Amino acid sequence: MRFLSSHILEEHFIPYSVAKKLLSQALENMQEPSNLLQRTVSYLSHVEKCEAEEAEALVNELSEVVSREDLRAMIASICPLSTDEVRSILSIDSSKTYTTEQVEKIIELVKKHLKS
Repeated sequence: MRFLSSHILEEHFIPYSVAKKLLSQALENMQEPSNLLQRTVSYLSHVEKCEAEEAEALVNELSEVVSREDLRAMIASICPLSTDEVRSILSIDSSKTYTTEQVEKIIELVKKHLKS
């Protein structure tokens, strides 16, 4: 196995489907694909709830309501459809309280980007 030296330029929270897309591309470019990487892509295929492009669009649209990138990525990964599910994710940010209208807006955005 050969490793390339690399440097982290930026760090971002991303939804599962975006991670799957990036890891799948990495797998295609590897001469000797890692078993762990293959299993990770397989797992992400089972848990993703929207396509990578839809998840990226959802993350962008959620920025109107949710300021934290980590919470937007979690919402785009899990795609919660009930107010309780959304509130459980949003409760991670103890510094902000979300209104019922904001929670309903999040659910509306999630439904718009879910897989059919």
